[in-house]
Amino acid sequence: MPYPIITPEFFREFADESKPENKDIVYNVLFTPASVEYVFPLNQDRVLRRLMDTKETLSYKMTTLSPEKEEEYAKKGRELVEQTPFLKHYWSIKTLTMFTLQNRTYDFPQRMLLLNFCYKSIQTMLDKFREDVIPKFVQDFIGKREHEDVIKYFSELKPLYPLSFGNGLAFIRALPAAGEFDKVRFGIYKNLGIRADAKEFTFNEKQYTEMKKAFDEFLKGREHYIENVMVNYVWTFCMPFADYHSATLWENFIFFNTIYNAIKVMLTIYTYDKKDKDEAFFIAVKSFDDALRATNRNIVRSVVDANSEQGMVNNGDMALLSIS
Repeated sequence: MPYPIITPEFFREFADESKPENKDIVYNVLFTPASVEYVFPLNQDRVLRRLMDTKETLSYKMTTLSPEKEEEYAKKGRELVEQTPFLKHYWSIKTLTMFTLQNRTYDFPQRMLLLNFCYKSIQTMLDKFREDVIPKFVQDFIGKREHEDVIKYFSELKPLYPLSFGNGLAFIRALPAAGEFDKVRFGIYKNLGIRADAKEFTFNEKQYTEMKKAFDEFLKGREHYIENVMVNYVWTFCMPFADYHSATLWENFIFFNTIYNAIKVMLTIYTYDKKDKDEAFFIAVKSFDDALRATNRNIVRSVVDANSEQGMVNNGDMALLSIS
């Protein structure tokens, strides 16, 4: 394929430097094996509000580089693939990821189950030295919009809120203080009725179930909120290869799914007592993004290792996080 520049469809809206309101807007330019990708961090007011206001699926545009520039970047891309051959699948698996997360035939937790299946299947192909069948798997999966067979595969699993809650709160507590995140974190502790420095506390299932019910009710008509945040993180972290040096493809999914669970738990608890839940959603996600960006370690490896210590690394564990 050609070596293009990929930008979100609202790129011009924020990158037009002739408009004074854009002078403080930041975007990151990421170099990948298949493209140059432009990403807007979520810790910016206008960017996050734009995603919250966008009900249709997010679209991304390809811009053709000049022949000279294309060859320059394509050469760098080939060098990356030579160093790590599996990167030749970057674009096909990214396309698969985007298709799955924006497949509105299913609710978002179900889409995460589908992505779970895809990444686990591809990891199995790699483990069995059947990398050659990956392209056909991706093509066949994208060729179908309905995947009831995969949903049925996970059908016997039931939500396990203590597991999701514990994993999500551990992630939230481990994040560094940045921006307004400490205020959000203390708001979570307040709503749970626990001390910020508490080493242990009892999970109150009745309390959390009420919070979950209230949050699910709030999301009706706003389902795109979570979808657009997670799609943005696909690009922010260059999924499917957030870390391709020290993590497997499946471990990259563990990282992505754990972020999704942490965001879900954070919002469920933090928004519970807020009259303006839209604003509470905005404040929480923006500050969460600040905290993620302030993490000064290999966050993918850290998240995977923390899950491993908890015995939370198989596809069943990840499915429970998605649906709980």
